[in-house]
Amino acid sequence: MTVVSDWSHHNKNRGSLQQKRVPLSKKFISRKDRAQDTKRRLYTAAEALFTKHDFDDVSVDRIVRQAGFSKGTFYVHFESKDDLLISLISDYVERVDLDYQAFVDTLSPDLPAADILMQLTDKIMAVMIDTVGAEKMKTLYRAQLTNISKSSAATNYQRLLYKTLTDVFERGKNRNEFSTDLSSEELANHLILAMRGLIYEWCIRYPEFDLKMQAREHFEILLKGIQ
Repeated sequence: MTVVSDWSHHNKNRGSLQQKRVPLSKKFISRKDRAQDTKRRLYTAAEALFTKHDFDDVSVDRIVRQAGFSKGTFYVHFESKDDLLISLISDYVERVDLDYQAFVDTLSPDLPAADILMQLTDKIMAVMIDTVGAEKMKTLYRAQLTNISKSSAATNYQRLLYKTLTDVFERGKNRNEFSTDLSSEELANHLILAMRGLIYEWCIRYPEFDLKMQAREHFEILLKGIQ
């Protein structure tokens, strides 16, 4: 074989190897997709179990068994069962805040701001009672207090709910429905602080504490104070 033919043969083999070689970017994307799919399956399994059983009755073993993974796989993605719940609630908060904004958008623009706030409060408390539940909220508070979760959408001042409430307060102030030196942002912050306190009270006094009724009575007093 001549030098030219040897070189040609070498290049052909090299070309075929290059064609078979998978770009690193595709490998990384594939790995990322697999990780997201694993996390999603763990989420789905945990949600199903938390819906049917009390939080304390659902072990990591039950979650991974339902999801079809090993226990080691679970701890690749989450530090603990509490950490998983925090992630679930954070994802849920982002979705439900969009629902709250959509709910406000369906209300008549001529409705007084105080009425909008009361209706929105009723909706938020209904979600707490019927969808989230006291047991999950207890776990969320415990995780936050023990620094299991250093950041959570539920406590983030940038979450959409703050903006939704701020916009409603601003609308009311522009119409002279509220008389206060506090800014709309400060009013929204105070309202959410009050909500958090009521939900905490509900958790420690559950099931005797009527969250929806107490929230309505509490916020009627608060709103009357700035009208």
